[in-house]
Amino acid sequence: MKKLVSLTLAVLLLATALFTLTSCGSSYGAIERRLKDADYTVVDTTDEDGKNYLSFTSKLEEGEVSGTIHVLKAGKLLGNSLRYAVVIEFEADADAKKAMEQYLEDEDVKSFFKDVQSADCVNGNCILIPVMVSLNKDALTGMVKAFKGE
Repeated sequence: MKKLVSLTLAVLLLATALFTLTSCGSSYGAIERRLKDADYTVVDTTDEDGKNYLSFTSKLEEGEVSGTIHVLKAGKLLGNSLRYAVVIEFEADADAKKAMEQYLEDEDVKSFFKDVQSADCVNGNCILIPVMVSLNKDALTGMVKAFKGE
């Protein structure tokens, strides 16, 4: 009887640990699906070995962070603007928030976000950097809505 109770508790503990670890995933999968639904396609950034060559390690005030840069391109022109959604995926939500805070210390960057709240460009462990050849406010708003899932 003791063995059965111990085994049951061990299995429940293992199942709880697995559930906890898998629930702390990245926001990127959902972001990518929403951007694809909004007619964006993923730009291939892998090398011949299948590794993403846009992975990075950077220093923040509290130490090093690492992540991956994903690039998605809009499928059609909107008002003659070529649009790219650059999504920087960090390992942790806190890293993304801290990176955005440091990024916004630059005055040029602050002016870049005049049409969109900078908080709208952070979603979990990801940051959106909208890149447009011809800035179109409707296109920018649509990209941010797809990123946030609104």
